[in-house]
Amino acid sequence: MTAPDTARTVAGLDALKTAAANPNSRFTYAENDAGSAGWRMAQATPVFLRTEPKFKLSHVDTVFTMGSCFARNVEESLIRLGINVLLADFDFPLGYLHPNYGRIETWANTPQHGNMIRSVLNKYTPLSMLNEFQRLLEPGTFAGEDQGMIQVDAYRWFDPHIKNTRMMGWEECLGARGLVDAATAKVRTATTIFLTLGFTETWIDSVTGYVLNVAPPPLLIRKYPERFRFYNATHADVLASLKEIHRLITTHIGPDMKFVITVSPVPLGTTFTEMDVIAANAYSKATLRSAVGEFCTGQANVDYFPSYEMVTSTDPRIAWEKDRIHVTVPVVDQVIGHFAATYFGESVVANAAASAP
Repeated sequence: MTAPDTARTVAGLDALKTAAANPNSRFTYAENDAGSAGWRMAQATPVFLRTEPKFKLSHVDTVFTMGSCFARNVEESLIRLGINVLLADFDFPLGYLHPNYGRIETWANTPQHGNMIRSVLNKYTPLSMLNEFQRLLEPGTFAGEDQGMIQVDAYRWFDPHIKNTRMMGWEECLGARGLVDAATAKVRTATTIFLTLGFTETWIDSVTGYVLNVAPPPLLIRKYPERFRFYNATHADVLASLKEIHRLITTHIGPDMKFVITVSPVPLGTTFTEMDVIAANAYSKATLRSAVGEFCTGQANVDYFPSYEMVTSTDPRIAWEKDRIHVTVPVVDQVIGHFAATYFGESVVANAAASAP
């Protein structure tokens, strides 16, 4: 057996002292003991995890969000708390959206409008997020006049980097891409980036070299059976993507950028592996969580916020909608409220509560 590098170990007595000093070190059930994981998980309230942030945020900080659909939930909660979310005013023509995307006409003028519109910005894998930052900050990374879009037939094109759009004419595709590029460019004015990692199952266009944000439609896979390649990212893949995102941002925008990273609790919708989707989801989340943990170690400007653990440890009857996929709005608000209190201070949450209608 090969022992780990001693630089990665701590003395036994120090480990014992750490456990003794940690009020949340016990995964047992102890009646009325808020430090006991079992007792906290048995309550009909969200499970808040004690976190020690490496940095603090204030009202002057501007937050850029990128990630899976849970990132949209995070945005909405942060906006309600009065935090400056750079994508809060993002808009997108309804006519560009796929007709099967929900009941568009029913939410066009509802309070959920912004959340639903911003879903076109969803990025599900670390490699897809890296692609988007590369397009902005090192545009020479990928060559090709088609900008990663795929021609379906003589009249229609498909952009596999924007979520929920329909197949459109070339000019419409360019218009949609321009709106998304402009939204991504707002990261240049951010002081903080909040990344929400979704899953590991990844598709690549072997012709353009782009990592796709979504699985190609079956129509395109059948038309180009060898063009699109699937693989399930590993810990090393995720870690390398996060390191490259960090390099791009700190090199091209500024070394003082602060990063908050979380893993989305929303499960994998469909697996392209032979695993049961529950097992495939467990692989995805475990791989993402492991890689983020390693990435955050030793990075003074990078923090992990455990919203994944908070939601999945909360009583399912209050954590999940009936579909067991989407997190309920009250739980998201409380989890992100805990984030705001931890990083911005309790006054942010108190002020938001006082000004609520």
